[in-house]
Amino acid sequence: MGRVSLWAKKLKTNQKRRKKTKKKSKFTLALIIVSATFFIISAGGGLSYYMGWVHSIMGWERPQSSAQLSLGKPVFFPLPEIRVDLKTNECRAPFIHTVIHVQLSPDDVSRLEDNQDLVMDGILTHLRGQERQHLVGKEGSERLRF
Repeated sequence: MGRVSLWAKKLKTNQKRRKKTKKKSKFTLALIIVSATFFIISAGGGLSYYMGWVHSIMGWERPQSSAQLSLGKPVFFPLPEIRVDLKTNECRAPFIHTVIHVQLSPDDVSRLEDNQDLVMDGILTHLRGQERQHLVGKEGSERLRF
C-alpha cells in the first residue's frame, strides 16, 4: 500500500503542475493575442495616417495650389559648324562634322551669344572624349543630347 499511496501522491502533484502550466499557457496565449491585435491596429492606424486616408475621412485636406509658368515659345539657336576628331587608339582618327541647334527661351539667346565661345569649348571638349562606337545608333544620338 505504501507504493500505491506514493504513486497517488506523485500523480496528484503532477496534475497540480499541469493545471498551473495550463493556466500559464492560457495567460501567455491571451497576452500574445492581445499584443498582436494591438500591434496590427497600431500599424494600420499609422499607415492610414501617413497615406492620407485619415485626412480624407476626417475632412482635413488642405487646398491644393498650382503654379503656372509662362516660359514663352522655345527658340532654336544654331551654333557654328563643328568638326572634331574623336578619341581613338589608331593612327587615323575618325571625325564628326555637325551643326548643333540649342533650344532655349527667347530671353536667354543674348546670354548664349555672349558666352558662345565657352559653350563651344565645352561641346568640343566633350566630343573629343567620345569614341566612335559610343556615338553610333540610337543610343549614340541620345548620348549627344545634353
